[in-house]
Amino acid sequence: MRLAHVIYIIANRNNMRIRNWIFAGFTALFLASCQTPKNVAYFPQLTEGETLALADTKGIVLKPTDKLSIIVNTKSAELNNVLNMPVTSQIIGYSEIQSINQSRGTSGYTIDPEGYIDFPLVGKVKAAGMTRAELTAHLKKTLEEQNVARDAVVTIEYMNLGFSVMGDVVSPGFYQFNSDRMNVLQALSVAGDMNITGNREQVKVIRTNGDKQEVYVLNLLDLQSMVASPAYYLQQNDVVYVEPNNYKKRQSTANASEITRASFWLSALSVLTTVAVLVFK
Repeated sequence: MRLAHVIYIIANRNNMRIRNWIFAGFTALFLASCQTPKNVAYFPQLTEGETLALADTKGIVLKPTDKLSIIVNTKSAELNNVLNMPVTSQIIGYSEIQSINQSRGTSGYTIDPEGYIDFPLVGKVKAAGMTRAELTAHLKKTLEEQNVARDAVVTIEYMNLGFSVMGDVVSPGFYQFNSDRMNVLQALSVAGDMNITGNREQVKVIRTNGDKQEVYVLNLLDLQSMVASPAYYLQQNDVVYVEPNNYKKRQSTANASEITRASFWLSALSVLTTVAVLVFK
């Protein structure tokens, strides 16, 4: 009788330990599911005074099919009319025609497949492969060398250059460049930033380069590697795609919203605890 009693006590103690371990395990699992994600905040390891090396890029490089607004201002209003191809009107009280630039389309130049624009009084001017600043200086120098205009002020603006932002952001769409060196963080800001469910470790930049498409993956939790990427500064027609995180991916499956609720885990824990007690009782 004593031996049987001892065995009974040991068995009860072992069953109690098993029940405790099961309960503790599921409690830990539940608490882990409720923890605050560590991949929501940007740049978690960034510290004050830290210096980062940026990608070596000179900004947007012009390509064929890019359309530019080119305005040349000189001391001669008549020369301005010829160079700028504007809509003009006769101003009463003045002896010369005054230029009225009513829209950017009046001064639009599209870079041809060979990389040139056809500029008045100058002819073919190489544009592809240059930045906006480089083309401005080149065009001004060409006007002077051909004795068309001296001390001209050349202003070049983008007309159709932009980028697309897709995926898990507030306002996806196509946006025009407002800077020669626009980075991916500024692009996301223009699109209203990522949603809370956007995957900050998987931001893809898809870039068309000739007849190829290059894909870059940026990790916004690792600022050092991100700013060193060739895709940190955007080029025309880049596509920025923000992938949804696993939580949002699960929401697209059946019963996913139910599985992610705290009430579901509480019910599951209660049922499993009851089963464990009945099995080991």
